[in-house]
Amino acid sequence: MSNRVDHFIGTQTKPAFLKKLQTVVEANLQNDQFSVEVLAEQMNMSRSNLHRKLKQTTGQTANQFIREYRLEWAMELLKKADRPISEVAYEVGFGSPSYFTSCFTEHYGYPPGEAKFRASDTDQPKDSGKGQSCRFKVPTKVLALVGLVAIGLVVLVFLVQWQATGSEEVGIREQSVAVLPLKNLNLDQEYEYFSEGVVQAINRHLSQVEDLKVISLTSTDRYRETNLSAQQIGKELEVASLLEGSIQRQDNTVRIEVRLVNASNGQQIWAESYDKELEDIFKTQSEIAEQVALSLKSTLSTEEKQVLTQKATSNIEAYDLYLKGFYEYNTYTRNGVHNAIEYFKQAIALDSNYAQPYSGLATAYIASASIFGAELTAFEGLQMAKPLIEKALAIDPNLVEAHTINAFYLLYHDWDFEGAERAYRRGVEVNNTEALALYADYLNFIRRHDKALMIDRRLDEIDPYFLNSRMIIALYYNKKYDEAVDFAESRIKVFNNYYTLDNYGFLMLNTGDYPRAIELFQQVMNIEGIRYPRILGWMGATYAHSGQKNKARELIDELEEKLATNDAGSIRFFMAVIYSALGDKDTALQWLQAAYEEHEMEMPWLISEPQFYNLHSEPEFQQLVAAMGFPAYSAE
Repeated sequence: MSNRVDHFIGTQTKPAFLKKLQTVVEANLQNDQFSVEVLAEQMNMSRSNLHRKLKQTTGQTANQFIREYRLEWAMELLKKADRPISEVAYEVGFGSPSYFTSCFTEHYGYPPGEAKFRASDTDQPKDSGKGQSCRFKVPTKVLALVGLVAIGLVVLVFLVQWQATGSEEVGIREQSVAVLPLKNLNLDQEYEYFSEGVVQAINRHLSQVEDLKVISLTSTDRYRETNLSAQQIGKELEVASLLEGSIQRQDNTVRIEVRLVNASNGQQIWAESYDKELEDIFKTQSEIAEQVALSLKSTLSTEEKQVLTQKATSNIEAYDLYLKGFYEYNTYTRNGVHNAIEYFKQAIALDSNYAQPYSGLATAYIASASIFGAELTAFEGLQMAKPLIEKALAIDPNLVEAHTINAFYLLYHDWDFEGAERAYRRGVEVNNTEALALYADYLNFIRRHDKALMIDRRLDEIDPYFLNSRMIIALYYNKKYDEAVDFAESRIKVFNNYYTLDNYGFLMLNTGDYPRAIELFQQVMNIEGIRYPRILGWMGATYAHSGQKNKARELIDELEEKLATNDAGSIRFFMAVIYSALGDKDTALQWLQAAYEEHEMEMPWLISEPQFYNLHSEPEFQQLVAAMGFPAYSAE
């Protein structure tokens, strides 16, 4: 077959790197689970280094390289024989025939069904007008020659630089660290929550040091039971050093052993053992963080030293209860949220001047009112949270978690977009992962999709395995559909949870792969046996678009029944979603007006919800947008 690399840079100038890349992709051609992560692993490279080298050599991302190689193979198959398009799609590694057809048409300028009847010179990429991922056909031989020369120069520069460095690990920041889970030496795992709390505190302290890059704990947690070497972990996380060790607690006595190692060679940089009373845990956590920072030659400002030594509470029992609440909340289950609420309340009862349990309790109440909690109405959850947020900030005006949840309140309760942005930025400035994720949502609300993607990429760098990543949605809004699918497929292998399935289903619904969307939405509801209003709304829209209007109306009936007994979950908003997908604009607008009047939590998504794009020019819709105070909005 005519191979894309040969076509653009010629077989004589192709470096060994590209030859190997081509071999790996071809060997996985029929594997629809083949992803950039798998490609990078088989190339013995990190994803970022693979991306950088491929970009320098061909101007492509790894996603584009894989996809276009598959499409060229598909072209050869379609031209040789009459074969069903679905069969060809699966043979070249596309899990969805509709997605294959979309990609093929964008790449070549015509659908796959016409491939056999086109002239031989039409099997080159066309300019689809979308400008997303397919290379366009160069209009003249002169420009084609210039392109070949330019790419040849890029290859030459790349080879010289590669040979000069002699390393694939260029770009790893020296002052970067990942705090791995401490091995809990308590055999009964009774103190697992305590072990995780200590790690969280150390990581939190280190994150306050401005010139340190610190990987988030959700990404390091996957190495809890790993047999990988320090070099392998460092390479995967792209950090220069790792903090590892063990912890054992016996009643009020704690023993912690830690060591800082060089991730490139596994050599020890610093190590220490601590045998302390439980009441000394705050000082111990601070000492460990400070020693790590100094060992990595970080300069600590006076303010940073003060943060490291700051003591949140003098009541060790209250601290212990807070750690239990934090541990339970991070299970991201309804039961976990319920348990967290009780632990946070108990911690506050023991120390009414302890800021973090107030912030944690506010967050838990809002989670109960969110679209995946769906137990409290938006107003109930937000109003219960407000005095707790105010108390937390009164005790500790610099508490990032409190500013983040306050931003959420300002946005979802007050519809104060400017105030919410200011509050979110308090967390964004220190790379707080929750603040980054919620700020990305905010940016998508106001259609600053390009900046939302920048924030999501930043979050992905800090926390590659963040449970509630917004990357799929951000890629969708920026029309990077192939990259969004690749990200979703790679993420679903690690986190087959509500968040991933929800976002992936959203992507499939709005890119037209309706069978896959239905499958994903059904998986969401099977996780906890809950028929979430949001998922029912999107599933109803999927049925409407796929011609199954009776099933869409059945879901409308189900939502109406829910509304009669439970007002939670933005039911009116998602009724509007289904009616809009059915083409019933008047009824959709009526339900949106009702959602506005009831202040449903999903309303900030009003102008970015794709199912409402057909309503944007309607006067009633524009009145809702104006009433909510969206900044700088104009109908498309």
